[in-house]
Amino acid sequence: MDIYLIRHGESEGNLAKKLQGCQDFELSSAGKQQAARLGEHFSTTALDYIYSSDLTRAYETAKAIEKHQSLQVMTASTLREIYLGPLQGKTREQIYKEYPEVKNKSLLQSGIEGTETDEQITDRCRSIYDMLKKVKQGEKAALVSHGGLLSIFLMYLLAGDAWHTLHRPFRIDNTGVTKLSWENEKLSIHYINQYHHLTGH
Repeated sequence: MDIYLIRHGESEGNLAKKLQGCQDFELSSAGKQQAARLGEHFSTTALDYIYSSDLTRAYETAKAIEKHQSLQVMTASTLREIYLGPLQGKTREQIYKEYPEVKNKSLLQSGIEGTETDEQITDRCRSIYDMLKKVKQGEKAALVSHGGLLSIFLMYLLAGDAWHTLHRPFRIDNTGVTKLSWENEKLSIHYINQYHHLTGH
């Protein structure tokens, strides 16, 4: 099977340089254009499933893919961005001023009370993995989610429950596409964060 992990297009929150977490933001005008190009990019790939976070920025991106397919988007709250509690809706500058102790930490794993814990994130990654492993050989699925969760999920695929002990090197840009497949239980990563649909190359 082929699995395409996709980050949503630019949102109004991205535009304002806010950490969004699970706060809901629509796509910006640029994000809508990115999503449209993404949808056109997938118009030559017949998908069997489109999964999406239920947050607006991801769902709008998934709908742009759906437009060129003969199936409907299925939403799941497990595909939402990492829950950042009191950090949500603030810029990095605001966060570092209020919580100087997190300046040298990953804000996805700040440990601030009220944010999603590593254990909770691991449970979500396990759930997403179980969902994707139900995709059969020969089928194709697109999963539209968020940069933080997707970068962590890639770490989970490589390191399992120990993902949080390692440096997370992945950068996922707006509408960046990562392609995975499994054969005989062996994972292959074909490419990460491909966005040539935005550049015309």
